Amino acid sequence: MFGVITGKFTRQLVNSGRVVAAKFRPGGFYPFVQLPVSEFTGKITAISSVFGSHGESLERTILATEQDADALAYMEQFLRECQPQHDPNIVTVNEIIDCIIADRSITRVDELVTRMSLNKRSLQRLFNQYVGISPKWVIQRYRLQDAADQLIKNQTTDCTDMALRLGYFDLAHFIKDFKTIVGLSPAEYARRASLNPR
Repeated sequence: MFGVITGKFTRQLVNSGRVVAAKFRPGGFYPFVQLPVSEFTGKITAISSVFGSHGESLERTILATEQDADALAYMEQFLRECQPQHDPNIVTVNEIIDCIIADRSITRVDELVTRMSLNKRSLQRLFNQYVGISPKWVIQRYRLQDAADQLIKNQTTDCTDMALRLGYFDLAHFIKDFKTIVGLSPAEYARRASLNPR
């Protein structure tokens, strides 16, 4: 099992190998484990250490199944049988993240706190427990995706101005964060995008 990956991540399968996965909406994994999701962030965790012998059995079954549709059906059945209880905090978490996505003017946690009428510490605890990363990281991720999209569309070549609009006080910090998420500096990303237009 993979927790939230906070940087660029690739894995190449050559000649043999298989990936079967369930991707959870933010907060959706917590009811299955009742542990802070931050404990899994940046880590690969054996399914047996979370779901015990039932997880081991699922892993063996999926690896022995040839058809992808059958493997997914086994996984869906396993998750349904866990029967996690309804948790209203998941709705709250997704409302907050939907707000971050929809309102591009939000570049700082304090702005989010005001918009959602939440206590800052409560917001941070909520994200630690249900999302696995901080609200600041989520805001930066979406704003950096916005920046990458602008670079692809050639809407800007001024990285200093872009960094300021995204809430950065320092161009070097913006470049570092962009490279962590995207894998390239903004200039290199824009150059490659111009060579391979969509």
